[in-house]
Amino acid sequence: MQEASIHRGGSTPKVLSGLPAQSSTADFIPQPGPDFVATEAVQELTNRALAYIEIGYAVHLSGPAGTGKTTLALHIASKIGRRCTLLHGDDELRGSDLLGKDAGFRRQSVRDNYVSSILKTEETVSLMWSNNRLTTACEQGHTVIYDEFTRSPAAANNAFLSILEEGILNIPSSGQDKSIVRVHPDFRAIFTSNPEEYVGVHKSQDALLDRMITLEVAHQDRETEIAIVRAKSNRSPEEIAMIVDVIRTMRERFGGKNGPTIRAALAIARILDHRKANVTSTDPIFMTTCRDVLFYNSTRQSSKPITNQEFESLVRSVVTMGRVKNASDSLASIVTKSMESATEVSRASLKQDFDPSNRIDRNLDVLDNRIQSMNSSRLADIALGAKNDVDQPVLEKKTDDVDSADDLLDVEPARESVGRRFPRPPAFESVGIPLASVVSKK
Repeated sequence: MQEASIHRGGSTPKVLSGLPAQSSTADFIPQPGPDFVATEAVQELTNRALAYIEIGYAVHLSGPAGTGKTTLALHIASKIGRRCTLLHGDDELRGSDLLGKDAGFRRQSVRDNYVSSILKTEETVSLMWSNNRLTTACEQGHTVIYDEFTRSPAAANNAFLSILEEGILNIPSSGQDKSIVRVHPDFRAIFTSNPEEYVGVHKSQDALLDRMITLEVAHQDRETEIAIVRAKSNRSPEEIAMIVDVIRTMRERFGGKNGPTIRAALAIARILDHRKANVTSTDPIFMTTCRDVLFYNSTRQSSKPITNQEFESLVRSVVTMGRVKNASDSLASIVTKSMESATEVSRASLKQDFDPSNRIDRNLDVLDNRIQSMNSSRLADIALGAKNDVDQPVLEKKTDDVDSADDLLDVEPARESVGRRFPRPPAFESVGIPLASVVSKK
């Protein structure tokens, strides 16, 4: 996380996300940071703060160091979209450093020499008032970001009591014609602070805290920390996850809420990028980097002393477990993809089998085949019938021809012909009666 250090009367070019890189004044228009990570948890906190600010309340972001309070405040200010004034808490800050002060005297003299022998001189002296940033912000309706306001003495922040409640700013100058400034309706204020147990933090007055809505900003969840490091590092996702796990383990084991922050994870990732090292327990550069970045602060906040060997053993165990988890996740991913592929094939086959349109198509194909078979059989029957119809007249014609020939022939040959076609009864043959006489008697 990049730091911004803006002093009274000037600013440094090194900035936070959302703060212009080239800023010659303390007032600026915040821009959304290109590397700002807006996970679901961060977005939810941003939406809550914007809802309170839109209806006129001041918002106070309170939490441990390294939780991104200032970056979040700048992100919120960029959503408001108005000109912004950035203030920093300081133990030497006084009310005049916020409001302004008498900057000197204005002397005005008039010389009257209308009569040559008489010289008349009239001189007027008045105090000169110079506005400071808070007064200018109230007059012009800026968004004030007061970073680490509890590092300033409580008395220095008394001016905010009337600003946030009555919308009035009292000017303490005795030389001002107007000692009250009406606060612009677009004026908004965002405060950030560390816990009171931090060194250099003053206890804020209850009256000021009662005029603002305090949002607790804790350390980010694992997914958010991984996303932040990925946005600012070229490491692989697996290595970034192991670096974050080392930080979170140290925080839980030694520091609690005041343990190593996301800044430590960013420092380790950037150093490894620069030195072309890998996140493995066998890489001496990685182990040395972890010890240099983490060991002093972790052991300083731990209630129980820890040796270098114990520290390195803890780092190795976290990295080893991370690699085992990555290997297991890779294997599980391969198995899952194979199962998904097989499932998709089965689903496609079942879908094809049970798809009503496919079933209708198959039934129509069967019906077409049956109709074609029936049509072929019917056509064969029709052809056979037609052939029979043709053969019948031929047979009848042949019979008629035979009958006509029999009429023309002699009776005896005709009888003989009949005899040839019909065998003689055995009874007649046994008595010897001629067939012709039998026929003639009939």
